[in-house]
Amino acid sequence: MKKIGAHVSAAGGIFNAPKNVNSINGNAFAFFTKNQRQWDAKPLSRDDIDLFKKNCDLYKIKTDHIIPHDS
Repeated sequence: MKKIGAHVSAAGGIFNAPKNVNSINGNAFAFFTKNQRQWDAKPLSRDDIDLFKKNCDLYKIKTDHIIPHDS
C-alpha cells in the first residue's frame, strides 16, 4: 500500500490528526507532538490516547504510516 498524506494539524487534540488526514483522502501523516514554537505540552490523557487509537482504526491508518516530530 502506498503511503499518501501530509503534515496535519493536531489542534484540539491529537485524536483529530487521523480525521484531518482522512479529510484529504490520505492514509499517512506526520504531526508535531508539541507546539513547535515552545515545545511545551501537557501530558496526554488516557482518554486522548484511546480516542487517537480508535480514530486510527476508524480511518484505517496503520501505525507505521504515522511520523511524530519531537524535540
